[in-house]
Amino acid sequence: MNNYSPNFLNGMTLKEVIYQALLEGHKALSNCIAHGLTSIERRGDFGDYSHQFDILTERAIIGSLKKSLGDVYIVSEEAGEIPCSNPRFYALVDPVDGSNNVAYGLPFNASAIMISKGVHLSDAIAAGVIDHSTGRIYLGDLETGVTVDDGKPKIRRNSALSKALVFVDLASLKKDSEDSTNPTEWTIRLARKARHVRFFAAASLEIAYILDGKADAFVCLSKDLKLMDFAASVTLLKWSGGVYLIIGGEENPSIYDRGRYGVIAATSESLLQEILSLKC
Repeated sequence: MNNYSPNFLNGMTLKEVIYQALLEGHKALSNCIAHGLTSIERRGDFGDYSHQFDILTERAIIGSLKKSLGDVYIVSEEAGEIPCSNPRFYALVDPVDGSNNVAYGLPFNASAIMISKGVHLSDAIAAGVIDHSTGRIYLGDLETGVTVDDGKPKIRRNSALSKALVFVDLASLKKDSEDSTNPTEWTIRLARKARHVRFFAAASLEIAYILDGKADAFVCLSKDLKLMDFAASVTLLKWSGGVYLIIGGEENPSIYDRGRYGVIAATSESLLQEILSLKC
């Protein structure tokens, strides 16, 4: 990453590349919703059902990234791997996070993009998330930092669960045993100790909300998330001074990895450790 520069092509920054791709995705998704394109088409490459809007939004985002970046190797939820023989960049894409929310008409969904110079999460050099219901965009790169709609992140410096609002993925309540832990009991303990608990079923956006001061942590305590569900958001959180921990699998997974993960994302190390202390 030593040769990375935020200005790389025709004066364009990676933030601007991601911004443009997220806007193209937003236009495509809005058009799909307006025309009722919500039916299930097939299973995506990562195994989940793909709706019409998933496929069309992904197509718009990928087209924008390829136009701007040229030699880019893309891994996306619906299409899978889109190879490049000599990639200059790698991109991990979640075209629509919260697809079921869209299908049911619930206004909580996002698109997320991470761009890297290598194939691992730690190789990230730029990332972005768009909240489709508000148009709010969370952007960042390795050199210039993170912005929330052109402003600075507003991370709450709360260090105690007793004062925290925590997004808790309820999929963990379906598993009593996983890798010698009990995700159900761990989740219940957390819910009882946190001041407030919420769940909106779009991990990338829930984590991004931490950057806006709207929450203190996000937790999924069982292995139910794909890497693209949280990679862009935890990268932005890390660059903003927050912390995260991946549960299950590799600590520094490859973008090619098709495993499922849990994740804890928090405003501070002390809050993360308090959540871990409830593990059972």
